Amino acid sequence: MPSRIFRSMRKAPFIVAAVIATVFAIGLSLFTAGLAPALVHAGSSTVRTPDVPALPKPPSNDDALLARGKFLVASRTIADPWFQETVVLLVGYNAAAGATGLIINRPTTVPLAEMLPSVPGLKKRSDVVYYGGPVESQQMLMLIRSDEKLEESENVFVNVYISMSRNTLERMIGAHKTQKQLRVYGGYAGWLPGQLNREVSHGDWYIVNADADFIFEKKSSDIWRELLRRSSAIEVLRHDKDERSSS
Repeated sequence: MPSRIFRSMRKAPFIVAAVIATVFAIGLSLFTAGLAPALVHAGSSTVRTPDVPALPKPPSNDDALLARGKFLVASRTIADPWFQETVVLLVGYNAAAGATGLIINRPTTVPLAEMLPSVPGLKKRSDVVYYGGPVESQQMLMLIRSDEKLEESENVFVNVYISMSRNTLERMIGAHKTQKQLRVYGGYAGWLPGQLNREVSHGDWYIVNADADFIFEKKSSDIWRELLRRSSAIEVLRHDKDERSSS
């Protein structure tokens, strides 16, 4: 069954998803910020599209920019099929422990009710599972938009929380929270200490402040292009400013 999720994944050009079939399950413990990833993706900095001119690189002080609650916007040079044309929400970042994130713009066509038939109320809903990343695909995580602090959850930024609690999912479903307030992801992305910093310094990722509307409101197929345009414009302006300062 899980392989169907990845086959149905909305793919960027040239992506061929190939994963080991596993069974998704809801965890009962919190996915805490700064958690060191058990597995790490192949590293987008090692797979780039040849002969594609890169935009101005982000500033070298990426440690000051990387933080929980930031979006990583994939540059056009990334050819890694797991991360091409993706936007990742950083849900945990620690320079000494590594980074973890969720890809927010890869919905599947698999109904959440099909994955979790025992959760009351899901059969009446149209929620689908989102592909969160290639690490621990058996793990399911939720992003929740709420103006109130949620039990068994961790704040990511402003009014967005992350949770792995089945109890929390059932409460959200029981409270009739819509897809504009709740998204469920299978797997996540992970980086070892220093790995993400190197990828950012190589120009693989742009960093922008996270915006809940991009997670819960925007059409998934539009998210990467819109944020890439925004990121590229910021970097060009910053590059021009640095050029003027050094002249």
